[in-house]
Amino acid sequence: MPTLTVTVISYVLSWRISDITTAFGIAATVFTGQLVVGWTNDYRDYSDDLVHNRQNKPLVSGLVTLNILARATYLAIATLLALTYFGPLAGKFGFAHLLAVASAVAYNFKLKSTTISFLPFAFSFGLLPVIILGATGGQSELWMVSIGALFGVGVHLANVFKDLEDDRASGIYGLPQKLGIKRSRFGCAISFGGGGLVLALNTAEQSAWLIVLASIIFLIPLPRKYIFPFAMALGLAVMAVFVAAIG
Repeated sequence: MPTLTVTVISYVLSWRISDITTAFGIAATVFTGQLVVGWTNDYRDYSDDLVHNRQNKPLVSGLVTLNILARATYLAIATLLALTYFGPLAGKFGFAHLLAVASAVAYNFKLKSTTISFLPFAFSFGLLPVIILGATGGQSELWMVSIGALFGVGVHLANVFKDLEDDRASGIYGLPQKLGIKRSRFGCAISFGGGGLVLALNTAEQSAWLIVLASIIFLIPLPRKYIFPFAMALGLAVMAVFVAAIG
């Protein structure tokens, strides 16, 4: 779901301010970067996923093997570098995208179990509007970066809900695991609500205030399995209003 969400956001934002060919090239590059992030995470977490019998993971269910995953990851890295060099992100914005991917991979292998586990999300998602707007001739501003960063932090907090106890049992103590459920819910509300607030204050889009109100839902003790899908939906709503505002 995160891979699809980020790719769709990248495509729609690129298409809104450029042309369909450029948008497709940017989206393809971002999608490949997301594959690298997702597959390195699956590779790194294989042992832990096996312990907790997470059958939704292809490695645990036996759908793929570690060898196949490693080869696919190397291929994705090579494809990412080729798309970055020859595609619309060529140059400094392509390098910035590679930094965003590297930040996410660093989370997978090292920062996941630290108090600063939120930083790669804030950094990578904060860079997204800079990369896309810059590559398509637009101009990014600090408030746009802050929306991306807040969205990233919210995604990080929401993504941990369903596995929080398992993570603690495995000795994974990133920021959400240290905060616990209640404070992480509050963090989600602040992150997404803050993003909506920044959007409302910097654009004429009145619908941004609905996002601020919707963020209150994170404070309601809904079943945890619904938290992350709701966060993704709210993130798409933030980006939809953002795209409409800068269009």
